[in-house]
Amino acid sequence: MKPILHSVFLLTAICLVAVAQKPTDPISSLSTGPIIEKLEQQWEDAVTKSDSSALENLYDATLVYTHSTGKVDTKSSYISTIKSGTTKYEWMKRDEIKVNVYNQSAVVTCHWQVRVNGVNMNARYTHVYVQTSDGWKLVAHQSTRISP
Repeated sequence: MKPILHSVFLLTAICLVAVAQKPTDPISSLSTGPIIEKLEQQWEDAVTKSDSSALENLYDATLVYTHSTGKVDTKSSYISTIKSGTTKYEWMKRDEIKVNVYNQSAVVTCHWQVRVNGVNMNARYTHVYVQTSDGWKLVAHQSTRISP
């Protein structure tokens, strides 16, 4: 229970910091939005192809990956499940993708349908990206199932 509360607190704090910032000027937002959209596509490609090296590049060392079940992974633990085949994304379809850029951070919200380890899921997710010295990195993932 403690790890779940920690991840919820961390994700909330990151989102509050991002929301508290003034949106970037339209020129910067226009140039950053497509970069984040490209990273989102790279993320989809990496998880559906079990490409752990691509995920290594996309994820920040501080990644908090909260699954729709409440399970929380770090960058290392999540990538280990992909490498070992314990977690296998068979396919995914994403829509309603919205990117909001706030200075050095970006928040992505999305509806997705996904098949993981033989289980179909209809859910929404939130991704938080931060611009680092190594470029834009995914620092938080939070998925919530949608009841049928």
